[in-house]
Amino acid sequence: MNGKHRIVTFSLVVFSALTFHTYVTFGAMKDTDVDGLSDEAEINTYQTDPLLFDTDGDGRGDGDEILDGTDPLDPESSQIAILTRPDPGLLGTPEKFAWYTGRASGILAFVLLTGVVVFGLVISSRAFTKFIPGTTAYETHRFISWLALGTVILHSSSFFFDNFMKMKVVEALVPFVITRDFQTTLGFNVGLTVTLGIIAFYFLLILIFTSEFRSHIHPKVWRVIHYLSAGAYIFFILHGFLTGTDSKEWWMQALYATSASLVFFLILVRILSRNFIPAVRTWYKEKIGETPMSPSH
Repeated sequence: MNGKHRIVTFSLVVFSALTFHTYVTFGAMKDTDVDGLSDEAEINTYQTDPLLFDTDGDGRGDGDEILDGTDPLDPESSQIAILTRPDPGLLGTPEKFAWYTGRASGILAFVLLTGVVVFGLVISSRAFTKFIPGTTAYETHRFISWLALGTVILHSSSFFFDNFMKMKVVEALVPFVITRDFQTTLGFNVGLTVTLGIIAFYFLLILIFTSEFRSHIHPKVWRVIHYLSAGAYIFFILHGFLTGTDSKEWWMQALYATSASLVFFLILVRILSRNFIPAVRTWYKEKIGETPMSPSH
């Protein structure tokens, strides 16, 4: 019995010691609002109200929000708010619609402008006359030019309604006026990259309207003015690459590279088709003509 008494006594001592240790360690950690967070943690760590179970009033306890990884001070960040938030749909929330419109129309405008340059080079290159009739190429070039102009206007005007850019009309029309504290996705000055787009836009206007009134302009003057198309294309591609949010994406970089490669190839074909290719063709015909015919057997 003495042995059993000693075991019971020892057990009571250990239990009392553990109880005292638990009280000393955790007894001071009050949780007045019973939200799973101690008053001390709410005050010093989470900045929540130790007297309120749900500080931000979103229907989710402060402790539960901490476990969920959401902000107990932001009523829009809780799981309840996320699950009950209306589906923004394909085009996003109304606040994002202008931003998505600007990005999408910018990409479309660049594709169309590439088409304008491509068909312009096709018209002026003799190498393609057998494949594409001149009238067809010209009408396509003219149609895409007007379509590109409309898309560029949509692209720039959409940022008038964007809550992030908050662009003004004068900033969209006058070079070097726009200033912003932030940089583009690739780290360039927004004012400079937007100015490149504004200058390219005016180049495009000049090219389109001088083409529409070509009959009233001297051919040499019109030809000199149309050399602006090279500058317009360079400014457009620089504006898109340096400013675009999607320029960091591989598919957008592939689009820029494809466009530049195609334009460079067509410029090379145009240069060669003026003198080099006709000279080679003439030389080849003369060479064939000088070759004696083999006697028939």
